[in-house]
Amino acid sequence: MWDIIISIKSGATTMSDASHFQDRYHIRFQGRRTTVTLDKILSELIAMSFGLTPDRTDYHSTVQQWLQATLTDKLGASVPGGSSISQYARKYAIEAVARPDLMEQLWDWRLQGG
Repeated sequence: MWDIIISIKSGATTMSDASHFQDRYHIRFQGRRTTVTLDKILSELIAMSFGLTPDRTDYHSTVQQWLQATLTDKLGASVPGGSSISQYARKYAIEAVARPDLMEQLWDWRLQGG
């Protein structure tokens, strides 16, 4: 249906850098590039929902695949441009992770030095 190319920039540079708290996903829909920004905590929780800790090498690709599938499924052909695509991404991520057991898994992993 769509020719989709996705790449990720994950920033964890300095505490003062906003990218430390967000992951950026560059998505191409029908030849048009758009950037989706997702809070890092939401990316981590999405990964945890698939049984992956955020330090795994397949963490970003898993979140990327979930994000692409979810946005395509929920928005279909009416994918909005501009900043609203990131708002939809956050909305769907929050809906997906609004489970107490996922938050508990993430905190357990963090407390173990992850």
